[in-house]
Amino acid sequence: MQLPVLKSITDVRRDTKAILNEVRRKKKIVLVTKNNDGLSVIMAPDYFQSIIDENESLWEELEMIRSKESTKKEKSYPLKTILRGKI
Repeated sequence: MQLPVLKSITDVRRDTKAILNEVRRKKKIVLVTKNNDGLSVIMAPDYFQSIIDENESLWEELEMIRSKESTKKEKSYPLKTILRGKI
């Protein structure tokens, strides 16, 4: 992951088009600041989507782990036993 480029809100107001073109073409991440405090982040839509996809994947993995842990002590039966109606 790359470090973000810092831009003040004033810079963004003044050079919005150039900054957005740089974000899109060079895949830059811009951290917009106001009075040296983080205000917002600008990034390319495809990079944002990749973050969302990875986040969803990690949540799904966590849910699988939690599900396995919660059912670990439950009794299990072979499929043949269930299909024969012996349960």
